[in-house]
Amino acid sequence: MSAPTTKITRQWVSMPGGSSDLRVGHGAIDAMGSILKGSVGKPRLCALVVDDTVSDEMRELVRRQLADAGFKSSMVEVPSGDDARTLAAAGKLCDELAKLHITADDLVCAVGGGNALSLCSFVCSSWCAGTSLAHVPTDLLAAVEVGTTPWGIDVGETPQMLNARTGAKYVICDLDYLQLDPMSDQSLYARALMATAALCDAEAAVQRLWDRAELLVDGDLETLQEQLADTAKSRGHIISSTSIATRQSVQFGQTFMRAAASLVGPEVPRGLLLAEGIRFQARIAAATNILKVDEVLTMDELLDLLALDPVSCDIDPDALVAALKNERFLRSNRFILCLPRGYGRIRPGSVDDEVLQEHVEAWCASRAAL
Repeated sequence: MSAPTTKITRQWVSMPGGSSDLRVGHGAIDAMGSILKGSVGKPRLCALVVDDTVSDEMRELVRRQLADAGFKSSMVEVPSGDDARTLAAAGKLCDELAKLHITADDLVCAVGGGNALSLCSFVCSSWCAGTSLAHVPTDLLAAVEVGTTPWGIDVGETPQMLNARTGAKYVICDLDYLQLDPMSDQSLYARALMATAALCDAEAAVQRLWDRAELLVDGDLETLQEQLADTAKSRGHIISSTSIATRQSVQFGQTFMRAAASLVGPEVPRGLLLAEGIRFQARIAAATNILKVDEVLTMDELLDLLALDPVSCDIDPDALVAALKNERFLRSNRFILCLPRGYGRIRPGSVDDEVLQEHVEAWCASRAAL
C-alpha cells in the first residue's frame, strides 16, 4: 500500500430530503468534534452507539472528540452481526434512547460495521420524527454502501424488508480504522459497488473509476480516498433522483447476487457474485437490443481491471431461475431486473421467461467450465 496522505476529502452527498456531509481520509476522526459541534443546539446530548467489535481505543477516541465538542455522551452497545438488523434489536435501541432522553434536538453517533450502522439509520429515521445521525464506519463495505443506502431490517426469515429512506447526516470515514486489504472479500464487494454506482450514474463516473482501477487493486490509499468520495456522490445522485426508475437502479446486480449466493454458499465472495450480476444483466440487455455489444465488453473490461474475475461454480440452471424469481417476488409482484441501456441509463425492465432461461443456462455452463 502507498504511504498515507494527511489530506481529508470532504464531499457533500445528495440524499432524499437533504444531504450528507462525508469526510474521508487518515485522521478524519481527529476532526469529528468540530464537525459535529454545530449539528445540534445546546445542551448537546449524544447517544454513542457502538457495536461489539469496536476496540476500547476507538471508543475512547470518539468519546473524547464528542466531549471536546461539548457533548454529554452515553455509550450504548449493539450487536455487530445480522442479529443487529432485527425488530427486536431496533426495539432495544429505542428503549435505550428513551432512557437517555434523546430527542430530535440531540445526536446519535454510531460506530461500527454495516449492521450496526444500518440499525441506527432505521431507528433514527423515525425516532422523534427524525434524529441527527453520524456514522463512523469501521469496515470498507460500510463506508461504501451504508451511509447512503443502509441495509434493511430483517423480518422473520425474510431479509431486508424494512428500509430507512435516508442514511446518515454525517459520515466520518477514517482510513486508519478500516480493513483495507485490497483482495479481501470486503474490498472485492466494495469495488463491485463502486462499479455499479459509476455505471448507474454517468459515463464520466465510469471513466474516473476506469482510470483509478489498477491503483485501487494495488491498494493505493490516496486513490481509494478519492474513489470513496466519488462513489458516495454517485450513489447519492442516484437515490435522490425524482425518477423512481433511477432510484431503483441502485440495486443493479443485487438480485442476481443474492439468488446465486443462496445456491453457492459463503465460500464464493459476494463481490464476485455482484460483478456476475452486472455481466449477466448486461447480456440480457444486449439480447433485447437495448444495449450495444461494445458496451457489454467495456463493462467486462472494467470488472477485469477491478480484479472482479468470473466465478467458478456448478449451479443447476433451473435452481438459479427459481432463486431469481423467489428473490424478486419477495419485493414485487412482477419479475423485473435492472437492465443497462447505456452509462447512466440503467432502468428496471421485464424479462421474458424464455430469455431468462436461455441466459441462465448459458451462464451456468460457462461458469461450470472454469
